[in-house]
Amino acid sequence: MEENTSQKLPMILEATAVNRLPTLRFGDRGNSVRILQRLLVAKRYPISVDGDFGVLTETAVKAFQSRRGLRVDGIVGPRTWRALSA
Repeated sequence: MEENTSQKLPMILEATAVNRLPTLRFGDRGNSVRILQRLLVAKRYPISVDGDFGVLTETAVKAFQSRRGLRVDGIVGPRTWRALSA
């Protein structure tokens, strides 16, 4: 993990409006998954930032959703993105 990751996250989210971020789920890959993983790491979820929405990322998403009182489905839609960016 980069040292300045938590400082870069607000800039990433400012540049990409939460409403415009794609819905992500198990099996997805790419830069949006990396953004998701960086946000989860910044919130102390011990996952790798590899751009692969695998079992560990899904488990972290579900744990985050549960802690925040969101629907626990492992899918990262607008509500989960907003909670992650708060």
